[in-house]
Amino acid sequence: MTILLTDSPCISQCKLDENDLCMGCGRSRQEIKGWKTMADEQRHDINMRLLARGRKKVRKLLIKRLRQLTREKKAARTAA
Repeated sequence: MTILLTDSPCISQCKLDENDLCMGCGRSRQEIKGWKTMADEQRHDINMRLLARGRKKVRKLLIKRLRQLTREKKAARTAA
């Protein structure tokens, strides 16, 4: 399985709602603050949640990254 990692799922529409969720990317305040120090698996889990339930712009960003990772993985297998 490919681990879906991004530098950040941020789409630069940062504003927290009454539940402390970003209205742009959908992450919580804690997820935003701890993003850089999280383990890859934690970031993957958040990205997968956003892919399933996130806003259209976030899903589009994550799908683009997932396609890129898939192409890189396929190219690596072909080269080996």
